[in-house]
Amino acid sequence: MLKVIRYKNFGSCMYGGKKNSEHQKFLFSFFELNNKKIISVMFAENWDQNKMMNYEFDSFVCNYNFGKKWSKWWMETFKNKSTQTDEITHKLVKKFYFENIFHNRYTKTKVISL
Repeated sequence: MLKVIRYKNFGSCMYGGKKNSEHQKFLFSFFELNNKKIISVMFAENWDQNKMMNYEFDSFVCNYNFGKKWSKWWMETFKNKSTQTDEITHKLVKKFYFENIFHNRYTKTKVISL
């Protein structure tokens, strides 16, 4: 059975727009699965002033080494090819994210092994 064996949450890494009007917050997390695949998640929040209007949850198979700084990984994403996850992996990671990270999604964590 597919499962998450470790993860790292970086919290908010990028912003778009102005906080007093419509703006976006981009949060990133990485997950290692027991099949050895590394999954990156971008959780993009769309805000109107102080209210989150909606969000997007995107997951990709990627080349990430736990311990690497987010900014270094981000610059390398433009050189490497990432592929979207299959539906089963996407659902697994999304469920894990909402059960374990969402309530503290702005908090950067260390690598957490399960």
